[in-house]
Amino acid sequence: MSSLVTLINPVGQCEIHTASLAPRRGLREGMAVGFIDNMKPNVQPFLEHIELLMRDQYPGIRTHTVRKNFTSSKLIANELEGRIDYLVNAWGD
Repeated sequence: MSSLVTLINPVGQCEIHTASLAPRRGLREGMAVGFIDNMKPNVQPFLEHIELLMRDQYPGIRTHTVRKNFTSSKLIANELEGRIDYLVNAWGD
C-alpha cells in the first residue's frame, strides 16, 4: 500500500521594502547617555561593562542609570527625560 505525500513550501512571498538608517549624531564631550536596568539576571554588570567601554571611547560623557522596578516604562522614561542624549535600554530574558 502506498500513500501519497504532498509537500508544501512554507515560505511565503512578500515585497521587501528597504529604508536607510537615520543619520547618527556623534557622541561628544558633555553629552549624556542613559541606561535602564530592567532587573534581569546579570544585566547590571553587563550595563556597567557597556558604560566603561563608552567612557573609554568618549571620556567626556555623562551617564545616568535608572533601575526599572516592574512599573511602566513611561515612569522610567520620565526619570531620564531632558537629561540624556542617548539611551541604552536592557530588555528581554
